[in-house]
Amino acid sequence: MIPVLVLTHGDLATSILESARMIDPHLVEDTDAVTLPWEVDTDAATADLRHRLKKMGSGAGVLILTDMFGGTATNLALPFLEPDRIEIVTGVNLPMLVKLGSLRGREIPLNELASRLALAGQKSIRLASEFLRGR
Repeated sequence: MIPVLVLTHGDLATSILESARMIDPHLVEDTDAVTLPWEVDTDAATADLRHRLKKMGSGAGVLILTDMFGGTATNLALPFLEPDRIEIVTGVNLPMLVKLGSLRGREIPLNELASRLALAGQKSIRLASEFLRGR
């Protein structure tokens, strides 16, 4: 199973992971949340992230889900990016985490897991009025 770390500004990581766990309790195993304070000490946060990734590291790799590309969480994670070992998907949302729960029992490579979660997150974004009109 590929460990997943949700890394965001404020309390978003904790809140979104708690919500996902209400839907799928299997998201307790090998899934963790890290919240960054708004006035983050980037050196301390980088050291903490390094420690967590080392602890979570497995032969299957680690997936980091962040809130937004260009934000502090993603910027802290990017130096750890190693294709096939540590991957990052930005724009974390609840449908991504629900999809993660449905994929947890399968032996899926890190890059495929990352791609499937990104797609699930993108597919969940809708303009309700257009969707309901049948577009």
